[in-house]
Amino acid sequence: MKTIAFIIQKEFKQIFRNKGMLPIIFIMPLLQLIILSNAATFEIKNIKFAYIDQDRTSASRALIEKFEASSYFNVLAEYPSEEQSDQALLKGQADIIL
Repeated sequence: MKTIAFIIQKEFKQIFRNKGMLPIIFIMPLLQLIILSNAATFEIKNIKFAYIDQDRTSASRALIEKFEASSYFNVLAEYPSEEQSDQALLKGQADIIL
């Protein structure tokens, strides 16, 4: 335990002896924290969304309206068949098909 206390004491003496080290030790990590916390976001937005509505009821229309109202989805189109929706997905015109 004495050894660890001695090493900590020695390191603090080294830090405060060299005044050029203080900005590197304290300011640089704060800058990194501020910059990187704003850069890293896990929020997914603007998903290209298309759908096939074979039901055509008020419930299915209400579901599509909820997707349209969301800021996470860009509702692009309604496809009449699965083949057309698969082609749109493969071409990158849509990210997801419902």
